[in-house]
Amino acid sequence: MDVSVTTLDLGGIRPEHWPALAELLDDQERARAARFAFEEDRQAYVAAHALLRAALSDAAGGAPQEWRFAAAKHGKPYLIDPPRDLRFSMTHTRSMVAVAVTEGVEIGVDVEPANRRAESMKLAERFFASEETALLRALEGDSRRDAFFAIWTLKEAVVKATGEGLSRGLASFTIFLDPPRVVMADDPGAWRLAHWRLGAHHVALAGRCADWRPSLVERDAAALLRAGE
Repeated sequence: MDVSVTTLDLGGIRPEHWPALAELLDDQERARAARFAFEEDRQAYVAAHALLRAALSDAAGGAPQEWRFAAAKHGKPYLIDPPRDLRFSMTHTRSMVAVAVTEGVEIGVDVEPANRRAESMKLAERFFASEETALLRALEGDSRRDAFFAIWTLKEAVVKATGEGLSRGLASFTIFLDPPRVVMADDPGAWRLAHWRLGAHHVALAGRCADWRPSLVERDAAALLRAGE
């Protein structure tokens, strides 16, 4: 099974690209984007939704503007009347957005900037499982910070794949690194995880499946807009 993760670095988007990216969204999305108080959050929202629409069109054809969405119980979006059983996940920060698309399998994707300020041990002791906290205690400096964000993004990806979001406690399952895997006592089904360090960002992917072929692709706004024409 192929799972494609596509990223878009917001720092590389030229001012003239933003109106065209917004045109890929529907009226409801543009209205929501306009309600953000900060320009950085508005741009991240527009970029993420434009990238998602382009990625879905790459996977199944059609114009990016034609996709329609609804939300499940915990807010996870899904497609209305898709041509195939497409599944997707979307994430954004103020510096990068990412989407994952596949068919027939629940997936989750997360991205975090590696230079984000975080009290890693305090956060781990509050939110992580004991095995994860013990791993971080054994590390120092940059190694600890990298391990913390690898675990954090993988955890976020898992709860997005389950559709529960943060209603599922992050300490209710354990992430192991090298290679990434998850142990979830109340959900022992097959899981696959992937993690990439992409420049100044950590990118994580989780899927409820027995086997997969994950891939990571970087796109720029100009190429995305050409594909949507």
